Amino acid sequence: MQKLLTAIAALLVLTTMPIAAAPAVPSGRVQCSNGSAAGYPCRNVNLLSHLPLSGLGASSAAIKANKHWGWTDPQTGRDYVLFGLTNALSFVDITDRENPVLVGNLPSHQGASPYRDMAVYGNALYVVADTPTTHGLQIFDLRQLRSVASPPVTFAETAHYDGFTAGHSLWMNEASGYLAIFRTTGDACQNGVHVVDVRNPWQPSFAGCFGQNDTPLSTGVCLLYDGPDTDYTGREICFVGSDDNVSIFDVTDKSQPARVASFTYPGIARAHQGDLTADGRFWLMGDMMDEHHYGFDTRTYAFDVADLDQPVVLGHFSHPTTAIDHDLQIVGRRVYQANWRAGLRVLDIAALPGLDWQELGYFDTVPDSDSIGHTGAFAPYVWPDGVVTISDTESGLFVLQPMVDWVFLPLLLRN
Repeated sequence: MQKLLTAIAALLVLTTMPIAAAPAVPSGRVQCSNGSAAGYPCRNVNLLSHLPLSGLGASSAAIKANKHWGWTDPQTGRDYVLFGLTNALSFVDITDRENPVLVGNLPSHQGASPYRDMAVYGNALYVVADTPTTHGLQIFDLRQLRSVASPPVTFAETAHYDGFTAGHSLWMNEASGYLAIFRTTGDACQNGVHVVDVRNPWQPSFAGCFGQNDTPLSTGVCLLYDGPDTDYTGREICFVGSDDNVSIFDVTDKSQPARVASFTYPGIARAHQGDLTADGRFWLMGDMMDEHHYGFDTRTYAFDVADLDQPVVLGHFSHPTTAIDHDLQIVGRRVYQANWRAGLRVLDIAALPGLDWQELGYFDTVPDSDSIGHTGAFAPYVWPDGVVTISDTESGLFVLQPMVDWVFLPLLLRN
């Protein structure tokens, strides 16, 4: 309890720290030149476009941004950013990367929340919120985005699931049709993971719980396993972080989930969010509170999970900043990481299992401050063409174009 109270007090201080004024909003593409793009510090990452919070439907200074995700309409081929706000979710058409268009907003089912998360299954969008008392799971038919003649419009949710009240984050396993909601309240899962069967997308049903003893949880990744540990091939495996440990679960049988492994690492404070490499061997994760608690520079932790029963802690990569790390996404040998006040950081992780990684580029959405604080770049989303979108809590949506594969072509050829 004392650890939790300390963390809450720290967050109250950190989120009220002053932020340097953002540069003026540019129109269209701005190349990263001499370390800057439209006033934002950068290296090998161009700015394609930027929508401030006001352009995303935020009607007051009290409304901030949080998580975002992406959806490509399989019928029209149009790309949409699904962008979380304190009181709503915004839909932005970024098919033209340099001219994003706000299509509309889906108001919160209930109340305001600093954290909102979303996931997609086919044409269905699922949304949770962290603090409202009756929000539950919003369900929205994304096909409605096709028929908006005069944007922006206000949408209504298509369906609702009330099997819990608040949820911190979620993960959609599209291969199995099950949705995992992390740290739920108002249900039997006791701040654990609430699993929902969404194989009928518009009529979800409760499937089970796991992780009730690992509170407070952060988030996780669930998938049908096809990695190097053949003992678990075809099983539904979840990788989950918490304040006290990191765990791997076999949730194939939703009524009887089994813990495969549980371990810790030096410096754990809040094992937050991570991703697996494509071959399933390595799990990379950020710890959201170690920089604050222990004064570390920004860290990304690495685990070898080739043997799911006996994971190996490889150690960590230290970034050249002091900012708190947040969400990351792995694509091939690249890590795209949103590190709050240090913005987007692009890493080459080809050295794994070694930790001699290289920072290939960055785009800092909070100029003049890499300090510890929970404001700034919240999450990245990597699109198939290599464009990366970033949601920034204070500054809105950034559409970015990393150029690292061209700049470091000799490095790629060598490896």
